[in-house]
Amino acid sequence: MPLGKFGKITISWAIITVTSLSLFVVSRNSINANRIENMKARERMRRSNEGEYEDVYRKL
Repeated sequence: MPLGKFGKITISWAIITVTSLSLFVVSRNSINANRIENMKARERMRRSNEGEYEDVYRKL
């Protein structure tokens, strides 16, 4: 069953749309994973700086 010009264009747009949406979802998940890792690192740094320290190390 040969496709006409309109059928080929429709299939092409469908492939482009599905591919674009898939790549968008993959990149969004990657960005969110990186953001979560950065937030965890900041939280670890914040927790490591809690507590009372002597002023011996700070000489202004």
